[in-house]
Amino acid sequence: MAAKRVQSRKRNALPKSAKVDEIVTNYLDKVCDGAFKKGERVPGVAVAVRWNKKIVHLNCYGYANLETGAKIKPNTVFDLGSLSKQFTAAAIYNLVIHNQLDINEPLSNFFFELPRWADAITVEDLLHHTSSLPDYFDIYEQLKPRAKGFYNKALEKSDDWYPTMPNRKKKEISNKNVLEWLATKNRVRAPDTEYGYSNSGYVVLAELVERVAQKPFAHYVMESVVFGIDEEMRNTYVFDEEYGFAPDDPQTANHAKCYNRVKSHFVPVGYTPLNFIVGDGNVHSTIRDLAMWEKFLHKLDYHLPARALLWSPVLIKNRKQVNYGAGWRLLRDKYEGPVKVKGKQVIRKHEYRAEYHRGVWLAWRSFIGRASRWVVPEGGKRIDARRAESLGIIVLSNADFGENQFTTCRIAQEISKLYLGKWKKDNIINRFNCDL
Repeated sequence: MAAKRVQSRKRNALPKSAKVDEIVTNYLDKVCDGAFKKGERVPGVAVAVRWNKKIVHLNCYGYANLETGAKIKPNTVFDLGSLSKQFTAAAIYNLVIHNQLDINEPLSNFFFELPRWADAITVEDLLHHTSSLPDYFDIYEQLKPRAKGFYNKALEKSDDWYPTMPNRKKKEISNKNVLEWLATKNRVRAPDTEYGYSNSGYVVLAELVERVAQKPFAHYVMESVVFGIDEEMRNTYVFDEEYGFAPDDPQTANHAKCYNRVKSHFVPVGYTPLNFIVGDGNVHSTIRDLAMWEKFLHKLDYHLPARALLWSPVLIKNRKQVNYGAGWRLLRDKYEGPVKVKGKQVIRKHEYRAEYHRGVWLAWRSFIGRASRWVVPEGGKRIDARRAESLGIIVLSNADFGENQFTTCRIAQEISKLYLGKWKKDNIINRFNCDL
């Protein structure tokens, strides 16, 4: 029996790389001024790495709750911030695939309450951030002058809201309020002329899902996207003004607290009046679930119809290319490098493609980056997907460490050097803009 238990533990053990551990712990110790390796209670990160078809590393570092001493674990829940956009886009495309929606339709077909400018904006414009919609943060502060600076104030005020997420006001601001705010704008810039990152656009997409699917956005994402992948993501959910959990439910009991570094101290932060807006954010998940999600995405890497939907740039007016897919920033490149052919080193053309996104809400920091590279076949032959190299990295954090660069992205870039090399020429992940 004892031998069987040992074998079972080995089968269930999480994959860990000593080299990845070293990179993460050194980086955290640096941004925490040596406190991490001293064993002091500091917030931390959860990291997952996939190399080709296999998850080669999944580990957690630091504390989920500094006050209780609870450490970050594979089932610790994080707020994903803008990583949520890929789930919103996936929900939209699920409607498209099932012939319930056409991405070329104008918003006016669905939102009769919006002014005439909705005739010119399409669903596709919202997906690729070419809609020119004004930012709902700005509108909120314009409508409520007393709220000006609310976000920065929330980052400095100690607040234990996240562990008590079920507690809320009788009427929280929701997506429907955002639509009402947008409807007050009689004029917006012409769409499809410039790229302009728009949280408002993804809020409208979430509301569009509700209207077409005829069910709450949170429920549709859970049913069609989260539980629709090959392995069930048991600890992932959308948190809106109606979704409620008991204090002892895993969704809240396993939720990390969020910490902002203020004058060298980590201050727990939590509530803002816009905490219940969905579509642009508010998917909550664990590193274990996201590792499943990214591994599922890898199965689509060489499925051309899926790639065309999720990871293709678009052309707008004046033939400008927008390198933003369905909730993903896009990067493509070519280079020449050595390969072995029949035992000899020869120079061949290589191609790269990559997708990445970061997430920010209050002091939550998240990052996902994916890259594939392959040798360009000679003689017009097709790419053999089995010969391509593919890397996926996810880093979730419950703190803003006060560093100049985006910490989770920088950690991912350092890890990528183990697999794709140190130089930007060879490693496209090193060229990600960590400030976007």
